Amino acid sequence: MTTSTARREFTTGFEKPYSVTLWGSNPDETDNDDCWTGDDFATREEAILVYRALCMFANDPEECAMVSANAAKDARDLVRACGYDWEYVMIDGPDAHEVTMNPDQPTQRRHRRENARNDREWQRERAMEAGMLHGVDAYNDEMGY
Repeated sequence: MTTSTARREFTTGFEKPYSVTLWGSNPDETDNDDCWTGDDFATREEAILVYRALCMFANDPEECAMVSANAAKDARDLVRACGYDWEYVMIDGPDAHEVTMNPDQPTQRRHRRENARNDREWQRERAMEAGMLHGVDAYNDEMGY
């Protein structure tokens, strides 16, 4: 008797009961479903090493000397998958549940503000060039007025 693909995928979750996930907001909030990425682990120790690397060196987990190269690589892959812009990390499993805020969160917010400021500057630059070439209406269109 063959097992369906869905059944096999369901049962593999029992082989890797621990997960480390990155979130855009606090995962313990009611009806929160904005998990950005995550990875499953077979042992609690593996999950803790990746979680520790993310908590200690949020955006450069390979710098963490306290974890193995594999754990640092797993943590780095998680961070890259969500674009370095995560807010919370969660470890979850049968005997583990903890949520930690990104220790670099103020840095991330500063980067978002700088990017938004740069976008506004480029928008003004494009609008000025459009205005010089095509007049006031082109300037207003580019600025969104």
